[in-house]
Amino acid sequence: MEKWDRILHASNVLMDLKAQRNFDAIRELASVLTDDGIVPDQKRFLADLIQREQQASTGIGKGVAVPHTHEDTIDRQLLAIGISQEGVDFASPDGAPVHIVALLATPRKHQKLHMELLAALSRLLQHEDVRESLINAADSAEVVEIFTQKRQLG
Repeated sequence: MEKWDRILHASNVLMDLKAQRNFDAIRELASVLTDDGIVPDQKRFLADLIQREQQASTGIGKGVAVPHTHEDTIDRQLLAIGISQEGVDFASPDGAPVHIVALLATPRKHQKLHMELLAALSRLLQHEDVRESLINAADSAEVVEIFTQKRQLG
């Protein structure tokens, strides 16, 4: 299994996600990956994420959403984390606002790894102590550290 610190960096963490709705949160978090050139085709990347969200909500409950996509234009796995104190409406199955958004992107050729990472993220973020630690983290470096320390739960 991929170590989280190989795909999650402090520069890919938004500690104060401003969006109040799912599509805005996806745009805001995707900009973390597109603004620094990690993702070469920014328009397609965002369009694919939005299209996936339109198919079905990526809100998984317990205050967590995991928007995701497979991309031909990227050559490695990417993860960005957004923390919202106010909460974002992701039309989650439990109706709860989302406070943790984990945006995952993988190369299309790595579909099996994509599914494994999605499952690991979902398992990790189902733990209440992990969610609370992320929401209460002092900074983006602490968010990365939480993922690194808790990877055995995923």
